[in-house]
Amino acid sequence: MTETLIPRRRALKRVLRHAVPGESESVAPFEAAGRVASHNVTAFCNVPEQPCSLRDGFAVRTADIEHAGPMRPVRLAVTQTVHAESHLAAPIEPGEAARVLTGGIVPENGDAILAEEDVEFKDDTIIVRGPVRPGWFVRPTGGEIGLGAVITRAGETITPQAAAVMVRTRSGSIHVHPRVRARVLALGSELADPASQAVGSQARFPADNLVLAGGLLRENNILVSETGVLPDSPEALVEILSGDLPEMVITTGGTGNSERDFARQGAEQAGFTTLFQGADVRPGRNLFAAVRDDTLLFGLPGPPAAVFACFHGFILTVLRRLCGLPDPAEPLLARFEEGLSVRPGSEWIVPCQIYRQGATLMARPLIGRHTPPMLALGHAHGAALIPGGDGVLPGGEVEIVLSRME
Repeated sequence: MTETLIPRRRALKRVLRHAVPGESESVAPFEAAGRVASHNVTAFCNVPEQPCSLRDGFAVRTADIEHAGPMRPVRLAVTQTVHAESHLAAPIEPGEAARVLTGGIVPENGDAILAEEDVEFKDDTIIVRGPVRPGWFVRPTGGEIGLGAVITRAGETITPQAAAVMVRTRSGSIHVHPRVRARVLALGSELADPASQAVGSQARFPADNLVLAGGLLRENNILVSETGVLPDSPEALVEILSGDLPEMVITTGGTGNSERDFARQGAEQAGFTTLFQGADVRPGRNLFAAVRDDTLLFGLPGPPAAVFACFHGFILTVLRRLCGLPDPAEPLLARFEEGLSVRPGSEWIVPCQIYRQGATLMARPLIGRHTPPMLALGHAHGAALIPGGDGVLPGGEVEIVLSRME
């Protein structure tokens, strides 16, 4: 290992020192799905706010029917009907009942609901032939959600169902981490932006890295502000990188040692400080990372296999921090479907198909003489991290990184 190539974990530590989420912001619950909570989100009210009926039936006082039986039926006068949208209901007096539809408020003094099929209803009177216990078919106040119950904890992604619960518990606004913004640049005069290239044109290569890196970012709820191709022009790169930038910038290409590889030098001329230059990984050892103010820049090699590997081995971990997600408590492990050995030296980042076999998470490595690298990316759901020189036997466990943060 040369002096400039440092282990992946050490390189990541250097970058993570600068990966700090922005200040939290307030959003309405209906806009919160997919965001990361910066504070615990708790229920603002009880659900239901008042006892309500679980069935279409009749609210009664159990004291009125405690002695009811087949031979001693009790007659109760039905004095009102309560719908789900009703807000005011008169108290139930002795000898009375109220017809209550599902979801309707149980009137004051009522402590049980008799289902419609369990009584005889005739001429505004019900006939009851047996007692029931208090609380029968009644959902009490807070029976679904209690005031102050934690819906989503700080550092957790707010799911659509959690956002719905927040709306139901009448939360006015909640505090979330801001969404991370990113920009992607593909460097190379031989490239054409796939969004503008004519169909069937073979004049230049389509910049597939724009689709790859941009798509991986969007899949993880990152706001990609702009993608584009930049010809081999150091001045143009410096001009772009000297301007207003989002929290993350990814460049692809231009990290080698030829006269056209100017990505790192251009970043430094634009005021970035290099955090590391080269990491002991394959593929992607020529990547670098740099920082300026609140912007982190990753310069990735041009081959798509290297872009995929570096995204899983480096960028996803940094994005977790920027989004406000906690580091995983334990590495995610999967069993290899088949054996694999790698050459001594660098850590290998291997694309994999990830699937479940019963309760076991499985990984199928997409590497080898009979697996074309580009086609492998089209089948991959994540990557395995394998130390140099290690061998993985069939059924052996290996650390994996899924393409989507969880």
